[in-house]
Amino acid sequence: MRHVAERITAKSAPVGDLVVLRALPTAKRRSVGPFVFLDHFGPFTVKPGPGIPAHPHAGIEVITYLFEGEQVHRDSLGNESRVGAGGAQWITAGRGIIHAEKPEPGVVLHGVQMWTSLPRARKLVEPRYRAVQAEEILVVDLGGARLRLVAGTLEGSTGPVVLAQPALLAHVIAEANVELKIDAAFELAIYRFNGALEVLSAGESVMLDAGEYILFGGAPAEGPLLFGGPFVMDSEERLAQAQLDYLRGRMGTLDGVPY
Repeated sequence: MRHVAERITAKSAPVGDLVVLRALPTAKRRSVGPFVFLDHFGPFTVKPGPGIPAHPHAGIEVITYLFEGEQVHRDSLGNESRVGAGGAQWITAGRGIIHAEKPEPGVVLHGVQMWTSLPRARKLVEPRYRAVQAEEILVVDLGGARLRLVAGTLEGSTGPVVLAQPALLAHVIAEANVELKIDAAFELAIYRFNGALEVLSAGESVMLDAGEYILFGGAPAEGPLLFGGPFVMDSEERLAQAQLDYLRGRMGTLDGVPY
């Protein structure tokens, strides 16, 4: 049975006109499985404003999952979509993409944005985007807990977000303690809405306690992990190239960005 091996408290960070809780990366821990970034935003009532303005990503996959609210995604590939509570926005940034996110003013917004590092061989794949609506996300009923399965496979069900390497991302709503079998090779963590990140020990199962939280992890990220703002690469050369590609418009443009 897995147990809590490490506790991390998320720190406040400004993002656009929002203030979020950032649980990953930290000075002590850079990843859990392939996940290298976790921002928790809300719940708060959205004020009129630009939201998260156009900005780039490269070398990662980006999943934004909403517990409450609604927001519009736009990107340099020409995609535009609206996702509401229980839905997710999924970007494979690869060699580079620019996107913007605008929450619906006047509604309560609450969610997480998480990044996974792409494996070295897939760092520079062509970018793509998919909107995943709430009704597409499978619910796994364990008797005392319901898991909204965003990514990964549990109890014979597979989530709609298929990441580049084995991973699990589930929104847990539990009324009682329930034991869940988990791939023993996975690194695993629980993120609670009070900003607590609990990194779990190795093991073949986890005891889900009552409450609402995020369960996530997977096969360990391939290193090295080099962070350059919104880019995560495996070498200084690739990190520098991503910066140059962005500045020269090779990731496209959105709202006049990067020019």
